[in-house]
Amino acid sequence: MSDVLLAIDPGRGRGGDRLDELVGELQADLCEIRGVAARRVTTGAQPGEKSGAVEQLGQLLLTGGAVGTTAWAIRDVLLRFMERTRAESVTIKKGDREITIVGPQRGQVDAIVEQVDALLRDD
Repeated sequence: MSDVLLAIDPGRGRGGDRLDELVGELQADLCEIRGVAARRVTTGAQPGEKSGAVEQLGQLLLTGGAVGTTAWAIRDVLLRFMERTRAESVTIKKGDREITIVGPQRGQVDAIVEQVDALLRDD
């Protein structure tokens, strides 16, 4: 699996603390998948800012893992996370392709499953 970026939108009226909590929950869930590493995304400071790493709020980078079962496991974790936390959306980016899952309703889950599988399996 190539590197995959996940960006979480906690929804309106939810502050930075809630976003940090959601990212931590999703990171813990994803790290339970054998062979997958999930870490918070950081970037270097921008010109005029203090030096050092700056955390990109609400973002995780997934690395490692074999494509087959890992894609299914990631998909399942994301869908359970969205259902459990009621996060507004999760955007999955791989290369120049991306999918945004917005609070899926029961009838939308099958279509989302197919899209996420296709994105994560495409190398």
